[in-house]
Amino acid sequence: MKKLLLIFVSVLLCSHFVTAQSLTILYNGAPLTNGAEITLNGEISSDPFYEVKAYARVKNNTDRTVNVMAKRVEHDTVTGTENYFCWGQCFPPQVSISPNPTPIAANDTTPHEFFTGYYAPKQKPGTSIIKYVFFIESDVNDSISFIVNYVVSPSSLNDLRATSNLGNAFPNPASDKVSINYELPFGTSQAQIKIFNLMGQAVAEQQLFNSRGKAELNLSNLKEGVYFYSLHINNQAIATKKLIVRR
Repeated sequence: MKKLLLIFVSVLLCSHFVTAQSLTILYNGAPLTNGAEITLNGEISSDPFYEVKAYARVKNNTDRTVNVMAKRVEHDTVTGTENYFCWGQCFPPQVSISPNPTPIAANDTTPHEFFTGYYAPKQKPGTSIIKYVFFIESDVNDSISFIVNYVVSPSSLNDLRATSNLGNAFPNPASDKVSINYELPFGTSQAQIKIFNLMGQAVAEQQLFNSRGKAELNLSNLKEGVYFYSLHINNQAIATKKLIVRR
């Protein structure tokens, strides 16, 4: 009796395992494990319609046609961003579950771009985490999923230099204070104008909080001489110019 019971339990467990593997997600042609995480990198763009896209294909591992639904779950998203998905057809951001199932034939796979996750950063830097779930319409527990980390950051150093501006100091020579116009690229999270002496030591600094404006720095504690001022974005020196302090 005990042996029969063990066999019965084993059959149930095997049956559950097979059911749980009805679907496979293919990403870049390779199968993903259930719940796998991938990271997609994007950059801050002046184009408000710029999007980062996640493509995946779904394979039916069974010997019968199955009706498959797609669901999007937002784990954590940057405020002000937008995301949506397509499952055969595209749905607006407020739709999280595909209204209708998609039949996938036995041992068949959805076409390329049949499923696409779209993420619009709207010029906001940061990481948004979104989960995509695919499940059999008749059994929501028969599902598979993957998570996408959409990481959006400012562009490369060359791009930062191309989209920022460090103005000429005025007056120059200066005595007690100096004004410097500046312009920062979209999505800048940290920026300063720093003044350095000839030894490369920072002797004055002004934090920048607006995308463009005029920084005013106090020079009253500096000795007469030659200095350099730099625009720093995300701890990178973008541009440097000469400043003379004269009493």
